[in-house]
Amino acid sequence: MDQLTRDGHIARLTLPATLDADTVALLRDACAAVAAEPEVRVLILDAPSGCWRGWPASLLPGLAQAGLAGDPFGPLAALPQPSVAVLRGDVLDAGLELALCADLRVCEAGARFGLPGVAAGRLPVAGGLQRLARAVGRSRATQLLLSDPVDAAAARDWGLVSESGDDPAALAGAVAERIAARGPIATRLAKEAVARGLEMPLDQALRYETDLTILLQSTDDRAEGVRAFLEKRPPEFRGR
Repeated sequence: MDQLTRDGHIARLTLPATLDADTVALLRDACAAVAAEPEVRVLILDAPSGCWRGWPASLLPGLAQAGLAGDPFGPLAALPQPSVAVLRGDVLDAGLELALCADLRVCEAGARFGLPGVAAGRLPVAGGLQRLARAVGRSRATQLLLSDPVDAAAARDWGLVSESGDDPAALAGAVAERIAARGPIATRLAKEAVARGLEMPLDQALRYETDLTILLQSTDDRAEGVRAFLEKRPPEFRGR
């Protein structure tokens, strides 16, 4: 697919300007392709500003019938590799629900974030309620649901985005390069530990974290990391 490209260990998916069933299908297929490629260590998700503004008005009456209710963006959240979303313009309603499925988010300095559909009598139907609360906490999620959109500065303070600036694509590229330079197995396991651990009781999550740590000890990358530290050189990770 032309929308999915790769440069070294970094994959980039560029979605169309309209967020609809075709876009969701493209996202699903691209995530499957990335997940199956061990050489990819991080995915950059980019899209024009129109995509981040949410569903087109014409789709709103029939989202469930179109298969767009529930968790249509789940394949992005389930991706084993970390993902970085490039947010352009206002990030609203389903656009925000999509953004929340990325592990990290960078945005334009003038971006706004919100769920204005609630004011119009609609609930988010693509996982946004649950993921928003997990991303920023119950109180701030409720504030965003029941009040006006917040600006990029507030979104950064809340942890909704990690960086903002005039060139979010460049910011995302720099973030992705840093991730790609890290041990890919450790990176994947760290993402898995956080994502699954949040769904477990603390004692179970701690045991799961320990299990993953033991698993990591048996990898060549772990041995390379130790050797590189002792030899005072950058490690050369190979993902095995």
